[in-house]
Amino acid sequence: MSSSKAGTIVDEAMWYPHDLKVRNVARQRRGTFWLASIITMLVFGMLHLWIRWSKDTDDRSMILNKSDHAENWQEMMPGTVKWWPCDGPNDLPGSECGFIMQVSCLTLRTIPNLYSNWYSVPLDYFNASAGVAKVALGRYNATTTPRKGMVLYNPGGPGGSGKPRATQQGSTFQALTGTDYDFVGFDPRGIGETKPAVQCFAPGQYDQFTKHTILQRGFDVGPNMSDPFTRDHLLSQQREADVLYKAQFEVCARTMGETLRYMGSSTVSRDLDFITTALEGKDALINFYGFSYGTILAAYLINMFPNRIGRVVIDGVADTVDWTSLPAYKWYRSWLKYTEPTYDLFMSDCSKAGPSACPLADYQNEDPAAIMGRVESFINSLYIKPLAVSDAASPGILTYGAARIPLFSALQRPLTWRTFAVTLSEAMKGNASQLLTMTQGSYLGDLQRSAVSCNDQAPFPPPSAEEVINESIEVLETVTRFAMTVMTTEPDSGCHYWPVTPPERYNGPWNHTLNNRVLIHSNLLDPVTPMSSGVALKDLLGDSATLALREGPGHCSTSLPSLCSAKLTRKYFADGTLPPDGHLCSVDVAPFQDPEMSHASLNEEDRYLLGHLQDLALIFNHMH
Repeated sequence: MSSSKAGTIVDEAMWYPHDLKVRNVARQRRGTFWLASIITMLVFGMLHLWIRWSKDTDDRSMILNKSDHAENWQEMMPGTVKWWPCDGPNDLPGSECGFIMQVSCLTLRTIPNLYSNWYSVPLDYFNASAGVAKVALGRYNATTTPRKGMVLYNPGGPGGSGKPRATQQGSTFQALTGTDYDFVGFDPRGIGETKPAVQCFAPGQYDQFTKHTILQRGFDVGPNMSDPFTRDHLLSQQREADVLYKAQFEVCARTMGETLRYMGSSTVSRDLDFITTALEGKDALINFYGFSYGTILAAYLINMFPNRIGRVVIDGVADTVDWTSLPAYKWYRSWLKYTEPTYDLFMSDCSKAGPSACPLADYQNEDPAAIMGRVESFINSLYIKPLAVSDAASPGILTYGAARIPLFSALQRPLTWRTFAVTLSEAMKGNASQLLTMTQGSYLGDLQRSAVSCNDQAPFPPPSAEEVINESIEVLETVTRFAMTVMTTEPDSGCHYWPVTPPERYNGPWNHTLNNRVLIHSNLLDPVTPMSSGVALKDLLGDSATLALREGPGHCSTSLPSLCSAKLTRKYFADGTLPPDGHLCSVDVAPFQDPEMSHASLNEEDRYLLGHLQDLALIFNHMH
């Protein structure tokens, strides 16, 4: 793999013509007194500026910052790269950042470790006249040599911003990729700081649009599925959801128009190819790490560019075939295959932990079914009599649907089980302020996710409310009680109203033979991206992929620390070594366990790695 950084630093001759001339004169031994004086003045001037900047933070205005890059990005040529130092309040405190400082004709530059970047790519790869997009990047550089290249990263969603993961936790992620790779996060089309951004509503208005509607509070499901009223009520709620989808996408069409066409995964995959060429060179292979939705993006990437794939890790696999070929309400039969077993494990582990760690239990080793019975009785009671909550972040009522939302979320994040058990226990005692607050506000604030999923989904006729609810009731009765919950926690529905058609919608084949094999991670009990999806992807790719498994619950292998899983990933990035198919890893921290207890018997190297894995687990437990 290429170790160059094409496009990251402009040729010195462009920026230092005077310095080059001085060096040539010096090399030709034509030094004179006046020349030596000028060189001395320059050196002392540079030293003075460095000392002044180091000691006086008020002089940081001399450093290039975001305001210095406020030129019209829409007029930039594709391939334009600009870097500046990261100086945000959460950008790896204490880490060394590079900078570019320009004062008159005097330029001072140091070797950077951490960068933010705006990167211009074609808005439409099939129509040069459409203009450019401005893709935000964050980079945490390799800290050991020889440098092997870069690893591009997507945290999932869709809607997750990758840039801050690199600038704020890049060194932590290098526990998985190795310190000999640059770790590069990016904000996909329409998301985060990338331009054009998806902004259908004015800031704050989308939360107001969804407030107290089915899209925020979730579906209420009656406790008796044989009661005709239960079905009628679900139909009524689905009709409410459908008109909300129609209204929100009409707003999008009016405020953003054809700009919405360019947000799909096909286009983002081409961005990754383009970015790799610009930053690493035209012959460089693409290295990629994708979690959750990032596994869908990985499936696009490796099948659209099979001959350019280097090291690719796919963790927490979503079914790309379903994603691109079916409407969202038909996904959940396969998505939620392991949700109920995960819920059972939550109760079982709570019982083992006892009330000191899990106050949902009355005593240690209580029958888990008894604990679940009390929880379900509380949630079901909210269908008939919602709970008034006057002291939440936004006062309101806790309904059946609202209570299911944070519970479903917690199942994906096992390191939150201790704290969530406290929150749920308090709600069952009548104090539901924290539980209701967890349901309020969109994690994106607008329709960034829809812009991806609706551009990716194949067109389909508008389904009737009866079609949606009939499918959902069957999933409720045969798969999981969370079947209606996922319809609002994973907001991909309503795409039959999507107002635009993307310039490209890749829909397979998904089984290309790759020059370099990829590594797939799946958990045995992932409640939203099940192991079966990882097996299906492995079957599609055949000998081009290896599937590694991890015991325990959680969404993605990093949701609970596993030294075994991490070492498989590190070894793969280091030299391409892959484990046998189906290799099963254990976890090193249990959900209700005190994390510090897991360190006692480890050697220093494993203790260091486990510390990073616990940090990563906390990142993922609060991100997805």
